[in-house]
Amino acid sequence: MINIPFSVKIIAKPVLVLVLLITVSIAGFSRAFYEVGSLREESAATTKSENILKSKLDTLSLNEASVATDTNYAVSFFPGENPALSVLYQLRASAVKSGLLFSNFKVGSEMKDASGFMTVSISFDVEGPLAQILDFVGSLKAISPNVWINKTDLNFAGDSLKAGISSKSYWSSFPAKIPALTEPITSLDNSEKETLARVSSLSQPSFVTLTSGVPRENLNPFGE
Repeated sequence: MINIPFSVKIIAKPVLVLVLLITVSIAGFSRAFYEVGSLREESAATTKSENILKSKLDTLSLNEASVATDTNYAVSFFPGENPALSVLYQLRASAVKSGLLFSNFKVGSEMKDASGFMTVSISFDVEGPLAQILDFVGSLKAISPNVWINKTDLNFAGDSLKAGISSKSYWSSFPAKIPALTEPITSLDNSEKETLARVSSLSQPSFVTLTSGVPRENLNPFGE
């Protein structure tokens, strides 16, 4: 058995208490520093999110008057679903305005283009004087949805001309997931503003989507 001096026994207890206090203090300070660091990170993240939201609010407030209108123009030119019905309406309206007979229209199947966009092909005939047909073809550059002419076949019949035209229109589904609320927003650059201004000047279809009417009973099914 080891004989520990009495003086050592007297000192050992305070030293042990002191070591325990230092150990507890170090652990407490480490925890405190960790908590302070976490609070600083949370405060920085909160400040960053607040600045982003404020920037978004300022941008949206600045463009509040034009956001809805500009969005409609952009969607009309490059829709999120097959635009065949709107395109046919615009083609027929342009043909009538040019004094042409619009007939024999056909709508093809939806296909994905090499660029990744969806396309739908539309072929049709227009009949009338050459000058008016040329005016009609030129007017297609100024309508929404987008229309691109692939091929034109001309057949003369006396003073009249019949043109068989093959065209194509592009579209793409809209994103299914919206950006996070705290994701930064940027204003349009000059090139994007020029594109939007050009799209906004195009002739719009008189409808965007069709909605079915309320069913009703026909009281006189054989009458006029």
